[in-house]
Amino acid sequence: MGISGFRLQLFSGTRGRNNLDQVLTPFFKNFGACPHCQKKGESFLLEQPDEEEPVISRSDGESFHLVSGDTPISFPADKSSGKPAMMTAGFWYVSESRPGSPGTGGFTETVVVVLRNPPKSGTLLRHHLELLADTLAEKIRLEGQLFTFYEFDGSQLRRNP
Repeated sequence: MGISGFRLQLFSGTRGRNNLDQVLTPFFKNFGACPHCQKKGESFLLEQPDEEEPVISRSDGESFHLVSGDTPISFPADKSSGKPAMMTAGFWYVSESRPGSPGTGGFTETVVVVLRNPPKSGTLLRHHLELLADTLAEKIRLEGQLFTFYEFDGSQLRRNP
């Protein structure tokens, strides 16, 4: 294999994979107009409440989109410390491949995630929420749906009954 073949494998994401592995395309992230809805001929524009921080959103451009709700809500463990031990983050999503609704055009669903010991605020919290959105989007891509309630510790997403 020459250098151009190596570069092609590297940039296409196939380096180190056999031909049986599925190469997943990257998600559209933090968009203003939903590529999934545009492909269906619909219009879905996200309002940006804060021009400096775009709404956290994900889509595969084909079968789903995921959009964050408002700012996470904090729950202090010890009122005197002022440091939140938990937060909740809400998301809405539409999935065309939801098992219970094939061919129905999808439904808007809600998911709430408890964040255990999240960063307090700012860039670190934003990164934490971006990672959570990636994790939820991957779950939608693989399973077609989400449960209503999860817990996220920064690395693992666990279903909460």
